[in-house]
Amino acid sequence: IWHHLFGRGIVSSTNNFGVLGQRPTHPELLDHLATKFMVDGWSIKKHIKFLVLSRTYQMSSHAQDAKAEKQDPTNQLWHRMSVKRLEGEAIRDSILAISDRLDERMYGKSVPVYLSSFMTGRGRPGNGPLDGSGRRSVYLSVRRNFLSPMMLTFDTPSPFNSVGRRTVSNVPSQALMLMNDPFVVAEAKRWGEAVGKTSGTIEQRITGMYAKAYARTPSSAELAASQAFLERQSKLNPTSAWQDLAHVLINAKEFIYLN
Repeated sequence: IWHHLFGRGIVSSTNNFGVLGQRPTHPELLDHLATKFMVDGWSIKKHIKFLVLSRTYQMSSHAQDAKAEKQDPTNQLWHRMSVKRLEGEAIRDSILAISDRLDERMYGKSVPVYLSSFMTGRGRPGNGPLDGSGRRSVYLSVRRNFLSPMMLTFDTPSPFNSVGRRTVSNVPSQALMLMNDPFVVAEAKRWGEAVGKTSGTIEQRITGMYAKAYARTPSSAELAASQAFLERQSKLNPTSAWQDLAHVLINAKEFIYLN
């Protein structure tokens, strides 16, 4: 649970808790959390709530103590939060959420993966909808030879072996995926069209978009840059200016990284 919330476990060798694995960085904390987990009736929900409400989880990833950063540059002792990139499934779900397309219903059948023209081969399954019918990524069908390109690009493991700790890469293909993938483009268009039809001033609508994408209000510089961008895009294509801004916000690093 600590591993999934913080990005690295108290025992960092997630696949090996034996003698050949790494030692816990905080053995007393590990014992304390294990005891609390038992006392709370083995409730994962209670344990997650306990951890996310802790001061440690709520710390910024920006180092506040230069001395601590020098003594602990890899942040093994948790003097700050580590920068965490969203998993591929969370990135897809976030895009669906801001476009108001996310279907939050639980349970039901899996949804076939959308197959591009490049996804060919023996045993090619039936094609699914581009947006997966709005269903959360956990409900996307998994076919070993026809995996979602977006999921693979953002390091979702191939279902051939068990993986305790996912690879977290930062490669050009991820930026290209957010720029060109038909799913991302379609949801940015959906979001932009919805914003364009809402009432309110341009400033209010931009502020609403920032709140939805980043859970914060834009700075004065960001607000001015967004207004200038909208004005410039409106001259090129008046119908797609808001869609273009929506696409830009999805492509910013802040959308896929937690600080």
